[in-house]
Amino acid sequence: MSPLGSDFPRERFLRTPVSTIRWVLAQLSDREQAEANLNALPVARLTQILIQIAHGFSGSKRQAPKLETKEFLPYPNWRPANAEADGPSQPTRFVLTELAKRHALPMHVFAALMTPAERRP
Repeated sequence: MSPLGSDFPRERFLRTPVSTIRWVLAQLSDREQAEANLNALPVARLTQILIQIAHGFSGSKRQAPKLETKEFLPYPNWRPANAEADGPSQPTRFVLTELAKRHALPMHVFAALMTPAERRP
């Protein structure tokens, strides 16, 4: 038995709802993924820099590839379970929309600030 479960007897565990156990396991998985990404971040950044340096020494006339650090993380698409969307919050969207309607904000700036799903064709 682990020290974490020493105060959680077998009888109590068997009466615990499955949804609670799933929630605990999801929280543990989320924490482990975050920890793995945090521990791998310095190596990912170093790898990104080394690839750019190697490209520079290769003598290629092409532009260096644009790499993101997250591409080298063990969980590149990980997001915290309680994270908000990538785009601006609802109040920010309202202000940006009002500024665009009044032509106080150029449309290319407005489009750059919105997420791809919010952009209208």
